[in-house]
Amino acid sequence: MSLKDKNRYKDGLTLQEYSLKHAIPIETLIDPLGSNKIKKKLKNVVNAKTTEKQKTILKAYSDLNKLVLKDGRIYIYEEVRKLNYLFWLNDQLSSLGFEYDDLNNYSHESHKVITENFISNNKENINLLELKTTKTKDFFLYLAILLINNGYILKDYIYLKNIEENLYQNLKKQLNAYDISIIKLNISNDTFVVRFASKNDCEKLKANTKEFLNKIPCFNDKFFISSPEATITKKLVFDSAHYITDHDAKCKNMHGGRYDIEISIKDRIDPLTGFVVDYSLIKAVVKNLIIDKFDHKTLNLTCPELSWRSSTEFLSIVIWEILIPYLPNLERIKIYETSSSFCEFKGNSLDVYLKNGPSEILNYFKNLNRNLENEENLTG
Repeated sequence: MSLKDKNRYKDGLTLQEYSLKHAIPIETLIDPLGSNKIKKKLKNVVNAKTTEKQKTILKAYSDLNKLVLKDGRIYIYEEVRKLNYLFWLNDQLSSLGFEYDDLNNYSHESHKVITENFISNNKENINLLELKTTKTKDFFLYLAILLINNGYILKDYIYLKNIEENLYQNLKKQLNAYDISIIKLNISNDTFVVRFASKNDCEKLKANTKEFLNKIPCFNDKFFISSPEATITKKLVFDSAHYITDHDAKCKNMHGGRYDIEISIKDRIDPLTGFVVDYSLIKAVVKNLIIDKFDHKTLNLTCPELSWRSSTEFLSIVIWEILIPYLPNLERIKIYETSSSFCEFKGNSLDVYLKNGPSEILNYFKNLNRNLENEENLTG
């Protein structure tokens, strides 16, 4: 090991890993004079033969827009918890000129040194245009790379986030050949997530990617390894008007109120993120699908399910059934209508919801259809 490498590694760990293992500031470990420079001068690899495996990996990164172009170089970045995966990736791509490096730069915004871990290559070594049209021969390796980058799992349902429409359509077509279904769940006009449609589809996915669970570092940890569970709660607020039809007190009149909603999620803690689920995902889903739907609206007029009874109880069921396809680890909804009055609700699991559909208690007026001809025959 060269002197430069010895300055970058301690006990076989990168300096960032070493600082985390011993809970000491990375600032005490780095060379302040050379820490903000790229250490490796990459060599050009002329006419290197790209294997099918390499094409598949690079195609996945290209389709996810995760090949970062900067200063004539191509970068693939990764978090410190997934360094073993990044090292594996480097091993697969090293013959093309990719090499691992890290940068430790002082950030004025956070007032600390920020570490970036990456592999990089000279742009000239990779034909980026060719990747766009490359046909992958190992589809499930390609899918495994997509999943480890942009996938997540909630209560055994596997999702993909931050992918483009054309990638979704291509995946849907290719997975259909293996009798695996995926569905698109819109969060807003321009954002969506993709879910493997059922538990059965998720099991088929696992069976088809089984060979990669131990070959690709972190893949099994991210999706299938057992880990402790925790419950987290996100609180949001909206203001709405409503009235209770046929009520014998003042609530029959339209009146306004503030609704404090607590969304509780229970699931395994992801070993690679340290989260049950990122609060930002909960916020994005609830804000776009619930808050924007009901805020400063009249509840009775937002959907047929609430037209007769815009009670907090019915509202809880409506919210549950909107959210459960996106958050199958939904554990409880708690809605405060006043500081002293609240409803706590736990609805059907996603499995049951997919099997049985929406709750019938909400749908009396929604499904109501009187046949006047039959009515006349009965009364005539």
